[in-house]
Order: sequence, then C-alpha cells, then structure tokens
Amino acid sequence: MASRPRHRGAIPSRPLLLLVGAVVLAGIGMVLLYLSASEPSEVRGAEVPPGMVGVPVATLDLPSYTEIHLEHLLDPATGQLAAVYLPEESILESTIVDPRELLGRVLARKKSAARVFRESDLMPVGTRPGVVAGIPAGKRALRIDASKVSGIIGLRQGDRFDLVATYPTNPRSSAVESVYGGGPASGMKRARSSVVADGATVVSALENRSVPGARAGRTGVIVQEMVIALGPDEIPRVTEALEIAKRIDCIPRSGLPGDSRPEEAVVGARSTRPSPYDEPVIDVIEGERRSLRFVPDGVLPAVGAGPAQAGR
Repeated sequence: MASRPRHRGAIPSRPLLLLVGAVVLAGIGMVLLYLSASEPSEVRGAEVPPGMVGVPVATLDLPSYTEIHLEHLLDPATGQLAAVYLPEESILESTIVDPRELLGRVLARKKSAARVFRESDLMPVGTRPGVVAGIPAGKRALRIDASKVSGIIGLRQGDRFDLVATYPTNPRSSAVESVYGGGPASGMKRARSSVVADGATVVSALENRSVPGARAGRTGVIVQEMVIALGPDEIPRVTEALEIAKRIDCIPRSGLPGDSRPEEAVVGARSTRPSPYDEPVIDVIEGERRSLRFVPDGVLPAVGAGPAQAGR
C-alpha cells in the first residue's frame, strides 16, 4: 500500500497550539509582574510603620445624622478598611481608633472623607438616624419657610435663637408702628410684639425644596426651608404667627459656652423670666425706691405709699 506523501516543513497542529499558549501565558505573567511592582506600597498592604497607628476614616462625605455602616469605611478599590496612619503620640484620647465603635453610630454633624472620627462627631448611642437625631430631648421639630422669618437666613445647625412676632393692633390695618408710643409717635398706630419661641434650635440648616405644582407635570415653586426645634407649647404660637403676624424676627443668641440661663439646662424647661416683648414696663416709685416692673395684662402692681412713718 502506497503511503501519502508528507509535505516538507509542516508542523503538527497540537504542538503549535501548545507553543502559542506558552507564549501567551508568559506574556500575561510578565504584565502581572510589572503591575505588581508598580503598585503603591499602601495598596499592596504594606506593614504599618513602627510608632504609627491606623485610624479608620470614611471614604466619602457623610451628611449630618447619617448612621455609619461598614460600606462607609471600606476602600472600594481594595475592599479593605480605609485608614490614615498617624504617630501614636499625636492621637487624641477622643479619637476613635477601633472601627467597631463607629458602626451603628449617628453623626452629629457632616463629616468629610478621609477625616478621623472623634466622640464629639457622634450622637449618643441609641440615637435614631435622620433629622429626628437633631431634635433635643423634650423638643419638637417644625419645618418653616425661611422667607417668612427676618434674619434667620445664615444660621447654621445647632445655632440657638428666639422668635419675636409683631401683630398690628388693628387687624384691618397693615401698618406696624412702635409699641412704645408717647412723644412724637403719640399719633401713630400701635402694634403688639411677643416672644413666640424662646431658645429655639436649628436642626437642619437652610435647604431648597420643590413644592409640587397645581397640575400634574407642572414644575413646582422652589422654597427655602429650615427645620427648627421648639418647645411643645411653642408650636401653636409659631404656626399662628407664621399665618397672621405682620412680621417675625429671628433674634440669634450667643454661641459662647456658658451663655445659657440655669433654667434652660433642664430639658424642655421654659424660662419664666418676663420678657419686654411680652408685657409693658412701668416705672414704679415707692418712697425713695424706684424700679421697673412688668405689667401682665395691664394689671398694675400693688405699691406702698412709701416708707412707714412713726406714729402711723
């Protein structure tokens, strides 16, 4: 039987495939070796230098009242916990080093990425996330249209203030004049002012919100709103003032420490100190003594006829 002639120089197909595969694998190995050598040491998980401590940080900006979860602390590029390395002696006692202490905690204020956490950045353990986290115990929150309150724009989260509403004495008149009267202003119409909120707090600073339009598909108007915390008894006074008061003024309070009055240290307590906005003031003269007194509802205080004299 005659055999088939063999073509000179032909290479079997299987050895050819094996050779090509070996070349490809060698190329891939060289590329991986190059990439491994060019990676930064921190990405490859280099050891922490002596005397340094890895402090957990967030990998993205977190807004106020956010509950911290594990994904907030993971580097998406490596899947490892994100951290900054600081000298051990420079770490403050309030700095949180153990990432387990962060999980489930609620932020008291916004936190930028790559910044270390301190206990002052967090709300007490057990605080619910969201805007309710910023409401002081014993208070209630109210969302208001900032355009209706003069002077409130510019206040930030945590700032404290009072609200003073001014009402015209004649509901049919839009004029609002001085409440003091007398002198050149005696012929002017009078107005009544009262404190409707005492020691309110900014829960959420100014933000824009779209009010739905009257018809479907219509773009609603944009309003600037602020969430404030009030005492339970102040809610109806403030909502009434927002509807009928001629004007409402925001009176910011000092941000210096220790400025609060003693009665305000009690949660939910309201000051009983008379306010010049609430009641008129009269000049009382008793003998040689002279003093200013508040007159509730126009009732004059009882005064003496002066110092007692002998034989009377």
